[in-house]
Amino acid sequence: MTGLCSLNGYLALKMATKQGSINFAAMGDFINQLLDNLLAVAQRLLDLPLYVLFPLLLMAAGVGYWLLRKLLPNKTKGSFFAQGYFFVTLGLLLVLVIDLKVATLKSEIEVTNTKYQEAIGQSSGDANQAGSVMRPPLYTLDTLRRQHPEFKIWERPIDGATDLLILRKESEPRVVIYLAIVDLSYPNLEVFITPEFQEKSLTSDFAKRFGCSIAINGEAGNTMYKGSGLGEWTGNWISKGKAVLQTDSDRRPFLSFDRFNHPKYFKASEVDTANTDEKYNTIWGRFDLLVGGAYQAPERDRPYARTIMAIDESGDRLFLLIADGKRPEYSIGLHREVAASLLQSLGASDGMVCDQGGSSCMYLSSLGGIINRPADSDGYERVVYSHFGLKVR
Repeated sequence: MTGLCSLNGYLALKMATKQGSINFAAMGDFINQLLDNLLAVAQRLLDLPLYVLFPLLLMAAGVGYWLLRKLLPNKTKGSFFAQGYFFVTLGLLLVLVIDLKVATLKSEIEVTNTKYQEAIGQSSGDANQAGSVMRPPLYTLDTLRRQHPEFKIWERPIDGATDLLILRKESEPRVVIYLAIVDLSYPNLEVFITPEFQEKSLTSDFAKRFGCSIAINGEAGNTMYKGSGLGEWTGNWISKGKAVLQTDSDRRPFLSFDRFNHPKYFKASEVDTANTDEKYNTIWGRFDLLVGGAYQAPERDRPYARTIMAIDESGDRLFLLIADGKRPEYSIGLHREVAASLLQSLGASDGMVCDQGGSSCMYLSSLGGIINRPADSDGYERVVYSHFGLKVR
């Protein structure tokens, strides 16, 4: 997709040049997007294991060796320089990649252990006592445990409106999931969605700005970098009754809340750009996951880092699911079908897959910030355009 965007930008720039009128703004956008795409590719290459990276480096050095032999006129001289280039380049690249991978792995182990231990409540603090408020249970785990015995489950109350489940599959392939269940009928609950379409920002900064007790990422757009643009990843976006974007299409679902936090799910095929009372707060997703309790199977399903929002049939409960991914030694990610099954077993009826991958993160103020292990190689959250949060007053 990013390659197609760059190609379109290149063709537009070439056409403008042929017509004798260069649009310098368009040229700047093209260059910025091209750099974003190249950096995104480099980032993803470093995420690959060494047994994949080594053949790729070998191939790249081999292509350079072949080009040098072709370009240098003297065969003997060309062969000498080409062989020297091949071994020196390959050696330097291997040293650089191994050094980066080792440093990344050390960081991952440290960050993962710390955050995971905090999240499962090994050291509880006074901030968590708000979760002990007497109220009817938000869920039962009987069906979940029966249908998914492979997961070890921890339960942790967060506040008067929210409980947190941590699910961990310790056999291969490993999976770690953070699932918040929210009582939307709680009287002192307030929904927040990013109120403006501006430069991307961190989910943790958004949460602190509005005093959210819990927050998740929204949409990051074309690439992970600032100013990348939304591209095709756009939909309805309303904050406190103010329309930020109303670009719904038959490919994007969205979830809305009225002034009293009662939710309504709009499936992808349903196009609705009217600004009505039921859409006081609205955020869009990328794909349907559940519609009317039924799983919406994609053409291809693979384990991936996930951000998912879902509601139950009554509209009393909201499910916020974050699955860590791209780290086989820690969590490979979650298939959509498994995510749907987990949510169905807890009573979810409608839900959507939001922007995912390295963007997926969950913030909990009572646990000190981002609690999961984002899928980027450095293990820290990405900037995104929109965010979703809840404040318990």
